[in-house]
Amino acid sequence: MDILDIAGTHIARGERRRITINVAPLYDFTPSGIPVEVVRGKEDGPTLFISSTLHGDEINGVDIIRRLLNHKRLK
Repeated sequence: MDILDIAGTHIARGERRRITINVAPLYDFTPSGIPVEVVRGKEDGPTLFISSTLHGDEINGVDIIRRLLNHKRLK
């Protein structure tokens, strides 16, 4: 697969993109979205999905994911 498409955003091999996936609006019609960071390898291989902060008071996962995304092996 040469191009990966996530929510209408094309991500090429070796590319790193920060996108927002739009979801249902809030009760007052304010748009809402989920921030997603995609790190796509240059070659085929295993896929890893990491998620955090599904509940507002679970903030430790945010820093852990930041550290993972800044790790030298993801450069």
